[in-house]
Amino acid sequence: MNAPREDLVPMMREFNVSNHLLGDHASLETAWHRDGYLFFRDVLDHEPLERMRQQLIDHLAENGFVDRADPLVRWNGKPREGFTFFPVRAMNERRASRTVMEDPKIRAFFQRLFDVPLYWVPFTEYRTTPPAIERKPLRYDFIHEDAIYSDRLDFIICWIPLSDIDADVGGLCVAEGLHNGPCLHPKDGDKILPIPADSIPPDAWVRTNYRLGDLLLMSRRTPHTGLTNHSDRFRLSIDTRILPDGGRFPFAPRLPYVGKLVERTDTHVVVEDAQGRHKLRLDGASYIRGLFGNKLTAPEIPDVYPIGSEVITAYEGDLLQTMRPQN
Repeated sequence: MNAPREDLVPMMREFNVSNHLLGDHASLETAWHRDGYLFFRDVLDHEPLERMRQQLIDHLAENGFVDRADPLVRWNGKPREGFTFFPVRAMNERRASRTVMEDPKIRAFFQRLFDVPLYWVPFTEYRTTPPAIERKPLRYDFIHEDAIYSDRLDFIICWIPLSDIDADVGGLCVAEGLHNGPCLHPKDGDKILPIPADSIPPDAWVRTNYRLGDLLLMSRRTPHTGLTNHSDRFRLSIDTRILPDGGRFPFAPRLPYVGKLVERTDTHVVVEDAQGRHKLRLDGASYIRGLFGNKLTAPEIPDVYPIGSEVITAYEGDLLQTMRPQN
């Protein structure tokens, strides 16, 4: 019988912190290309983060899992079967992410970082990760890189903790430097499988104990995972996607069309945004993303993308490269 794997979380190295590099694009770009991430300690204004945090706590309290007045957001033991702790739909209905991403103080930090305005790519995940029922030593939740799930769409992953997150609570860990190598995801046909844990050298993993105001930016090619929560508290965070609007640091992005799907045929789609309507043709390589990241077949597309759907599209010329939902 194989011996149980030792909990690697306490042995992981700390992130390289980039606060001292702010204002020095050359050094920040060197760190980005070397590590696949930039980590900043306590750079985001707390007030909008507290408002976003409260929305997640309210969601948990409304569903009976926590006491709204408990500052530690501890699970009260209510059975959890059938409940999702990734409340994308509920938060989307509230347009919750705007609490943070449209706040002037938050945008001022990104202006300072990029030296150009923030371009927010509106797909946001909301995390209210509960304590684990079974505590296993190997604590990787789901090792993945984001690029494979949004093929050819440019973005920077922007992960923001909304609570104190120590080694017991888990948080996010990153495989430092592996963004420069080949994609480690296996596939079963068009189905994308998680990256196997043994594909990542143990000494590549880095993490930290997070606090409110911290910010982690990652390359779309950087393997990462959440860590199983071994505490009695919920772990609160959001992750969204951003770009420098008109900038070239840490790379010169192609901005997508973000708007509503107003026409869809077997050969093209039409997306309407604030600048007007954009007709994009389809070919065999056009990646129409399903709700869980896999490429849709033609018969599946109408159910996932009815007319009026809010979408994000990457394109080259008049060719649709990728379409995914906003959230």
